[in-house]
Amino acid sequence: MTDDNRKVALIGTGMVGMSFAYAALNQNICDEFVLIDINRERAIGEAMDLNHGLAFSDTSMRIYAGDYSDCSDADIVVICAGVNQK
Repeated sequence: MTDDNRKVALIGTGMVGMSFAYAALNQNICDEFVLIDINRERAIGEAMDLNHGLAFSDTSMRIYAGDYSDCSDADIVVICAGVNQK
Protein backbone atom coordinates (compact mmCIF):
# COMPACT_ATOMS: atom_id res chain seq x y z
CA MET A 1 0.00 0.00 0.00
CA THR A 2 1.43 3.38 -0.97
CA ASP A 3 1.02 6.66 0.82
CA ASP A 4 -0.28 9.22 -1.66
CA ASN A 5 -0.45 11.96 0.96
CA ARG A 6 1.05 15.14 -0.51
CA LYS A 7 2.60 17.34 2.19
CA VAL A 8 3.80 20.93 1.88
CA ALA A 9 5.65 22.80 4.63
CA LEU A 10 5.59 26.59 4.49
CA ILE A 11 8.27 28.49 6.41
CA GLY A 12 7.26 32.09 7.01
CA THR A 13 3.68 33.27 7.50
CA GLY A 14 4.16 36.89 6.49
CA MET A 15 2.51 38.56 3.53
CA VAL A 16 4.31 36.48 0.88
CA GLY A 17 3.92 33.21 2.77
CA MET A 18 0.22 33.67 3.36
CA SER A 19 -0.34 34.70 -0.26
CA PHE A 20 1.22 31.38 -1.24
CA ALA A 21 -0.85 29.55 1.38
CA TYR A 22 -4.10 31.07 0.10
CA ALA A 23 -3.23 30.12 -3.48
CA ALA A 24 -2.28 26.60 -2.36
CA LEU A 25 -5.64 26.23 -0.64
CA ASN A 26 -7.55 27.48 -3.69
CA GLN A 27 -5.64 25.18 -6.04
CA ASN A 28 -5.75 22.14 -3.75
CA ILE A 29 -2.03 21.44 -4.22
CA CYS A 30 -1.64 19.10 -1.24
CA ASP A 31 -3.38 16.97 1.36
CA GLU A 32 -1.41 18.23 4.35
CA PHE A 33 -0.19 21.81 4.81
CA VAL A 34 1.95 22.84 7.75
CA LEU A 35 2.73 26.47 8.59
CA ILE A 36 5.99 27.27 10.38
CA ASP A 37 6.99 30.67 11.70
CA ILE A 38 9.37 32.06 14.31
CA ASN A 39 6.22 33.56 15.86
CA ARG A 40 4.34 30.33 16.63
CA GLU A 41 1.19 32.20 17.70
CA ARG A 42 1.01 33.86 14.29
CA ALA A 43 1.35 30.48 12.54
CA ILE A 44 -1.43 29.07 14.71
CA GLY A 45 -3.71 32.02 13.91
CA GLU A 46 -3.02 31.84 10.18
CA ALA A 47 -3.69 28.08 10.20
CA MET A 48 -7.01 28.73 11.94
CA ASP A 49 -7.93 31.34 9.31
CA LEU A 50 -7.11 28.96 6.46
CA ASN A 51 -9.10 26.19 8.13
CA HIS A 52 -12.14 28.47 8.20
CA GLY A 53 -11.77 28.87 4.43
CA LEU A 54 -11.91 25.11 3.87
CA ALA A 55 -15.71 25.28 4.05
CA PHE A 56 -15.71 27.26 0.78
CA SER A 57 -13.27 24.94 -0.96
CA ASP A 58 -13.65 21.49 -2.42
CA THR A 59 -10.64 20.13 -0.56
CA SER A 60 -10.17 18.25 2.68
CA MET A 61 -6.68 19.60 3.22
CA ARG A 62 -5.29 19.23 6.75
CA ILE A 63 -3.83 22.61 7.77
CA TYR A 64 -1.94 23.16 11.01
CA ALA A 65 0.94 25.06 12.64
CA GLY A 66 4.09 23.06 13.20
CA ASP A 67 7.83 23.32 13.62
CA TYR A 68 10.93 22.49 11.60
CA SER A 69 10.69 18.77 12.40
CA ASP A 70 7.54 18.71 10.24
CA CYS A 71 9.73 19.37 7.19
CA SER A 72 11.36 15.93 7.42
CA ASP A 73 8.59 14.13 5.53
CA ALA A 74 7.34 17.03 3.42
CA ASP A 75 7.27 16.63 -0.34
CA ILE A 76 7.88 20.36 -0.80
CA VAL A 77 9.30 22.95 1.60
CA VAL A 78 8.50 26.54 0.64
CA ILE A 79 10.68 29.21 2.26
CA CYS A 80 9.00 32.61 2.42
CA ALA A 81 10.86 33.78 5.51
CA GLY A 82 12.99 36.88 5.34
CA VAL A 83 14.13 39.91 7.26
CA ASN A 84 11.44 42.52 7.85
CA GLN A 85 12.01 45.66 5.82
CA LYS A 86 12.59 48.80 7.87
